[in-house]
Amino acid sequence: MNPVLELDIRFPPSEPRVEVDGFRLAEAEKLVLFGPNGAGKSTLLRVLAGIIHEAEVPAAAYLPQAPWMFRGTAGQNLDFGLSADGRVLARAVAADLGVNDLGLRARQLSGGEAQRVAIARVLARGEEVVLLDEPLAAVDLRDRAEVAGIIRRRLDGRAAVIVTHDRDDAAILGDAMAVMLDGRIVQRGPVADVFAQPVDEAVADVVGVANVLVGDAAEVDGSLVSVDAGDLRVWGLGDAPTGGSARAMFGGETVTILPAGSAVGSARNSWTGRIRDVRRLGRLLEVVIDVGHPIVAIVTPGAADALDMSPGAEVVVSVKATAVRVVGGD
Repeated sequence: MNPVLELDIRFPPSEPRVEVDGFRLAEAEKLVLFGPNGAGKSTLLRVLAGIIHEAEVPAAAYLPQAPWMFRGTAGQNLDFGLSADGRVLARAVAADLGVNDLGLRARQLSGGEAQRVAIARVLARGEEVVLLDEPLAAVDLRDRAEVAGIIRRRLDGRAAVIVTHDRDDAAILGDAMAVMLDGRIVQRGPVADVFAQPVDEAVADVVGVANVLVGDAAEVDGSLVSVDAGDLRVWGLGDAPTGGSARAMFGGETVTILPAGSAVGSARNSWTGRIRDVRRLGRLLEVVIDVGHPIVAIVTPGAADALDMSPGAEVVVSVKATAVRVVGGD
C-alpha cells in the first residue's frame, strides 16, 4: 500500500526527546502507539498533527488526550467545526456511542460522555488520517470494548494512529503496533506478533506476552463465545455477536504445556502441536508452539526441565476458557 504519511521525526531538533526515523503509515492502516507514560507517544502524535513541530504532514483529524468542551450544549460541541454533512455523520456516530441527549449543557456531561462527544466529532471529520490520543481513557471499563469496536468500524477505509497503553484496546483498534520506549520505536509489527514475541525483555515488560487470535465468532454457550481462527477454535468469555469478526486474547502465562497424549481435565481449549522455538525471557522461558497457529506460553525453567522443550517435540497445549477474553472487532 502507498504511504499516506512518511517522515523522519526529531523533536525538539536540538536535543530530541522523540526520535523516529522513517515513520510510515499506509493507506487504511490502523497503527497503535503503545508504551509506558513518558515514552513519547503523545509527543509523537502531536508532531504528526502538526501542532508542535514544523513537518510536512497531511491534514489530520486529531483527538487530544484531554479534549476541550466549549460552553454550550453537547450538540453544539458535537457540531463545532463540521460541515453540514459532517454534522449528520457526527450525530449518527454519537448515537452509536450512546450519546442521546445533545441538549445537555457541556458542564452537565460526565467525563465519559464528554469523551464520546469528542470521539464522534473527530470521527465525523473528512480527513484521510485520524490521530487519537488515549480515546478510551475516560470511558467506563465495562463499556470500553464496545466503544473501541465502534471506533474501529467508523475508521474503516481511513488511516489512523492511536495512542494507548491498554492491551485490550490495542488488540481491538490496531492492525499494527509500534512500541515506544524513551522516545524511540523499539518494535513494530502486526499486533498479534508484537504481543506474542516481544523482541527483548524491555518490550516484554511493557506489553506483557499475549496471544491474539483473529477470526469469526462462531458459537455462544452461556457467557462463553467461540472464535474460529482458521482451523483453530478458541472458547472464551465475551459478548461478540456470532457471524461477526472477533479477537480472542489470552496471556502467555495462562497457557499450560503437557506431554503429548495427556488428558487436559476441565480446560475447554486444548490443541496438539509441536514446539517451534524456545527462548529465555528474564528468569522465565518463552515457548512457541505451532498448533496450526503459533501459541506462546511462558513457563518456569523448572517446568521446562520436566518436559521435552526442544524444538520439534510434540506437546499438548491447554488454556481455560475463563482465561480467554473475546471481543468483537473488524
